[in-house]
Amino acid sequence: MPACELRDATLDDTHAVYALIAELKQKEYDRAAFAAGFAANLANPTQRYQLALVDGTVVGLIGMQLQFPLNFNNWIGEVQELVVLPRNRGLSVGQALLAWAEDEARRSGATMMELSSGRARPDAHRFYLREGYQQSHLRFKKAL
Repeated sequence: MPACELRDATLDDTHAVYALIAELKQKEYDRAAFAAGFAANLANPTQRYQLALVDGTVVGLIGMQLQFPLNFNNWIGEVQELVVLPRNRGLSVGQALLAWAEDEARRSGATMMELSSGRARPDAHRFYLREGYQQSHLRFKKAL
């Protein structure tokens, strides 16, 4: 099994990050808006991105944000994106990325991790349950 290397994402990784997010959501985005948003997120001190590389090639990404919800009265980490290219699934890349995010959140004072996962992702749901996550909420959204 090839070794998985993790490293911080940088602005130079915009193209690779775009490709991973497009894979995750199975859609294309306005590239200029995506690049501007990624740059703004990288400048945000509560936002963290980590890339996974196998044999020097980017194969995965996790995005995590630290938050202090007043109703929780403590810091939490929220996984906002987690994607591993299909050909690299089953190599523990997702586990390595999730473990990194949990450690990073813990080091930053967070006492909980949370995430959302779309209904159409049963494989992801099984992965999160295996990693010790519990389904606790329903999430609602509304287009504006």
